[in-house]
Amino acid sequence: MEHKTIQDYLETVAQQMRWKRARPVVIAELKQHLEDQRDTFATEGYENAEQLAVEEMGDPVMVGTELDCIHRPKPQYGLLLFTILFALIGVLLRVWLTASWEPYNMNIDPQRTVLAWMIGVGALLCGYFLDYARLGLYGRMVYVVALVISVGTLMWSPRIMGASYYTRYITLLFPVIYAFWLYTCRRKGWIGLLLALAGGIPLPVICLQAPYLFGLLTLLLTGFVLLVAAAWSDWFGIGRRNTLLFVMFCTIGMVAITFLSVFSSGYASERLNILLHPELEPLGRGYQACMIQEVLGASQWFGEGMREGSQYPFELQVPGCDSDAFLTTLIYKLGWLPFLLLVLLFVLLVVWLLYRCIHQKSQLGKWVVLSVVSTLSMQALCSVTWNLGFTFYDSSFPLIVGNLNMIINMWMIGLALSVFRAENIARDDLRNKIPSLPRYHIKIELQKY
Repeated sequence: MEHKTIQDYLETVAQQMRWKRARPVVIAELKQHLEDQRDTFATEGYENAEQLAVEEMGDPVMVGTELDCIHRPKPQYGLLLFTILFALIGVLLRVWLTASWEPYNMNIDPQRTVLAWMIGVGALLCGYFLDYARLGLYGRMVYVVALVISVGTLMWSPRIMGASYYTRYITLLFPVIYAFWLYTCRRKGWIGLLLALAGGIPLPVICLQAPYLFGLLTLLLTGFVLLVAAAWSDWFGIGRRNTLLFVMFCTIGMVAITFLSVFSSGYASERLNILLHPELEPLGRGYQACMIQEVLGASQWFGEGMREGSQYPFELQVPGCDSDAFLTTLIYKLGWLPFLLLVLLFVLLVVWLLYRCIHQKSQLGKWVVLSVVSTLSMQALCSVTWNLGFTFYDSSFPLIVGNLNMIINMWMIGLALSVFRAENIARDDLRNKIPSLPRYHIKIELQKY
């Protein structure tokens, strides 16, 4: 079949490509190449310039087949399987170590815990097959929807110990949401920079209203890193130096105002005082830290811990020993070595994600993965320090407690893997003033005939 028009040629090429997500971006690049060649022939005086451009490109079936072979998704089976197995190990450990006893009348349902893992696997796959680039295109809509849902949970979510139960989980998504918002502000000069900074105001306010200081800390640190990285890449087109100075000045001011509002309430200062001296209130606010330290003191390198001078273990009396303090349970029941092995496996996962993040050519993809890695790392760091007796910010260790926290973390990891899955087609082109999507490039040099 002879193709005389560019449109016919492109339709035939597209029919050979099986990956629907790659079709529009590859075809757009091919169309641009054909139109440039047509204009060149027209400038040289050829009457049938469009037909010549199509003929020079070659057989569309062959070209489409070559493009189909190259532009295929890159499966991330290894990281998917690692995440699923790591979460499964955590769920099994939680059921095994806590389902047989009930300190503080806990009612730990193994079936509910396993169900949370199954939902988490579904969330992981949902994030994995999601088109992160399209989320970047609609970054403002994603941001607004997140704000509406967050305000709704603040109003109607049940409160446990004064904190909005569901809002604290939603705040774990704030760094990723802010990354999408930041991406929509690119190449818009000072207006874009001001919009980027303004977008960082409502999210901390919601964290304070929850209140959830861990979510606030994670958002501030991640947002600062993303803003500095954007300034260094001159995303806003006003010069690297000017952007960095303005970002540093505004960020320092925002952090100062936030922490002044936190410490002025007396809550954070009390927490800090208990962190440094839990023995001042061993039966009050320092009880958990004192009990964790006592349990850790009775723990062994391997095997169940024993109280000093006794042949029998003592019952755990640590609040939250099935959730935020679950690592304490793990250390006491199994020993320090299993705890260190579990933490090492998680560190390997984070390091591998960070390594892949650094080598991303799409800045949107890099920003998304960076926000996910930062959130996971902050959770792990706060959880480990909490379970070592430094009870300032509580957080469940990622992926090992079968609850909503695990489901959200698995979805975020799936979103990061979706970036890796599509990394062979995604490229950002900062030469365009206001790009709506990352720029994509065909990876083969088409032969001319």
